[in-house]
Amino acid sequence: MTSANRERIDELARQGDHRGAAALALAAGDPQRAAQLFAEAWEWTLAQRAAESASRRDLAYQYAVASNDAQAIAQALLGLLGDEEQSRSAAVYARSRGRHHDAARLLESVGELAAAAHTFAAAGELFDAARCHEALGDYREAGKLYELRLKDAPNDALAALRLARILASFGRYKPAVAALQRAETNPEHAPGALRMMVACFAALKMDEAAGRCLERLGTLEPGAAVTVREFLAQEYGHDEGLAVLGGQGHQAELLAGRYRTLEALGAGATGRVWRARDTFYDREVAIKVLSMGGGERGRDAYARFVREARIATALSHPNIVRVMEFQPSGPFLVMELMAGGTLERRLQPPGTRLPLDLVVHVMRGLTAALGAVHQRGITHRDVKPANVFFGTTGEVKLGDFGASHLADLSATLTSAMVGTLAYMAPEQMTGDGQPSAATDLYSLGVVAFQMLTGSLPFAGPDFMTQHLNQAPPLVSERAPVLGTPYDALVSALLVKDAAARLQDARALHELLVTLPWVDPELDALAIALPTAQSTRQVSSAMKGPESPREVGSQAGSGTTARFVAAERTSGASPRVPVSVGFPLPEGARVLHDTLLGREVLVVPVDSARAAHLVTLAGADHPHLQAVFDVDLQRGEATLECPRGVPLTEPVPADQRARVKAELRSALQALHDLGCCHGQLDPRRALRGPLRAVLLLPDAPGGDPADDMLALERLFA
Repeated sequence: MTSANRERIDELARQGDHRGAAALALAAGDPQRAAQLFAEAWEWTLAQRAAESASRRDLAYQYAVASNDAQAIAQALLGLLGDEEQSRSAAVYARSRGRHHDAARLLESVGELAAAAHTFAAAGELFDAARCHEALGDYREAGKLYELRLKDAPNDALAALRLARILASFGRYKPAVAALQRAETNPEHAPGALRMMVACFAALKMDEAAGRCLERLGTLEPGAAVTVREFLAQEYGHDEGLAVLGGQGHQAELLAGRYRTLEALGAGATGRVWRARDTFYDREVAIKVLSMGGGERGRDAYARFVREARIATALSHPNIVRVMEFQPSGPFLVMELMAGGTLERRLQPPGTRLPLDLVVHVMRGLTAALGAVHQRGITHRDVKPANVFFGTTGEVKLGDFGASHLADLSATLTSAMVGTLAYMAPEQMTGDGQPSAATDLYSLGVVAFQMLTGSLPFAGPDFMTQHLNQAPPLVSERAPVLGTPYDALVSALLVKDAAARLQDARALHELLVTLPWVDPELDALAIALPTAQSTRQVSSAMKGPESPREVGSQAGSGTTARFVAAERTSGASPRVPVSVGFPLPEGARVLHDTLLGREVLVVPVDSARAAHLVTLAGADHPHLQAVFDVDLQRGEATLECPRGVPLTEPVPADQRARVKAELRSALQALHDLGCCHGQLDPRRALRGPLRAVLLLPDAPGGDPADDMLALERLFA
């Protein structure tokens, strides 16, 4: 901004023309100053928009709260989730205004689970406080809070089910059964409650009661095991079920008496990673098991594995793979299962260049992760595509902390050469000085080059000589279609001298937001929607780091380019629209999500429809159509496009009970949220290959009793 503009803005503000001053500040390219001026004039909506343009989502939240507009507050919260620094700032403000629920959500989104638990408790939300304690592994405190929750809300089936699991883990099977009997009354949680009840009664040697529970389970889940012993063997890997937790004879059947391995996900010289089922929480996890040799080498490997466990369990961040448990007796680590696979897989076959919106999505996630790591004095030292993971909703997470600790020096320089040296900084290769944040940023520069061009900057095999002595090529040389905008980014990361390289993640973020992440070659949406490109080019330079979540997962710069027209090609035949099996709302389009390889439904929205969808997103239920993003600026919402056929087609007799129970549970989730469906008919209920899905209503309204009557009519 020029000094003349600054003086003119100050003069208008002194004269009381805050709107005029704010407009001039916007025109001069200072949206943050404009936001402050709009706020001084109590123009909260304009202040919020200007703050969002300045990537100051914490200020946008403050202005939304000042406006007391529930829709604006919800939108501001969605924008904040995943931005660590601004979420903390907004959480402090939320607590100062008595908005403890908002503060707790923000703290939880950045991994501050202990603070989130305390804040949820202050808001009287005992279930969420207990859930945070449970995620921290503080099961006793979580159990106490679930018990208090059930005193206030005796029909909270999920709280009862979670309490029962905790009680059972401590061998308190009788009180666990009492809690499970409460949970069974809820159709959604009845199958899970009955499965656990069979195991609890069996552990109490009450075989007849266990058998009756198994019979009731069979009515809900046809095909369940016939006998209690068969059921326990299927669920727990041994026909003693929960009783095996207290014995020593069958620990090999389940890791730590709890985890049943399902398949190997990968293996190395010192260990193997498994997909496993956590029988306690009935969820899938990833388990890294260390394989040690004897003697000094084995002791060193174990010491390095323990260091990795300590580092990983101390980190809690939306862009870092979460470690849930460390078992030194295994030894093994229990981690969240990243079902979306690795970046390495996305870069196959060799030569694959990624769309720019996916590149910036990955870069922002990794920049945020490394920023959090470096703030704690930790250097990852092995940033490479194999250690970058995608979650089920497309979130990017950095994993495998301490992988370099698990291999000795000779392995790093020989067998691991292609997998490690290809991404290694010069100072790390030579051992000159202590690895620093700049060391990880060099590796990230190699990853960025590979995503942008489809190839490594140095092809090997003599990676060491090339990284130490050869100048890296420019991105524009390997991918001319991209032009030169990304040359400076990668060159700043691949500087040989660590002292002259970008020094921290914040500097990298500031560089990222200046670039136009609109792909000239792979952006098919720009062709389908030519008017969207200029808007996205402007917004891409204003958005900060993002960590997509189940709601708002597509919000942020340039992410619309990840959705392309969903069409299929068969040989040389013309391209035809994909059939979704249900009537589309007026103006809706089915697009293909290039990031997750699925179809999504994009529907037009006005402010009222947007607010309704944001509210419905809070239900977050597996049998309810998901809301991925609500963008008022584009006037669009991105919804799940579920697979299935409407209930206008007959439901097979053996599926009727299951489908009805799943739809009922979806309706109940809406009712628990204080909403109703109001439009339930055979066209809005789908029977898919794996689940039933209730499509969202077009507008608020209706009555819970009418919803349940409509459900009964569907199956009359």
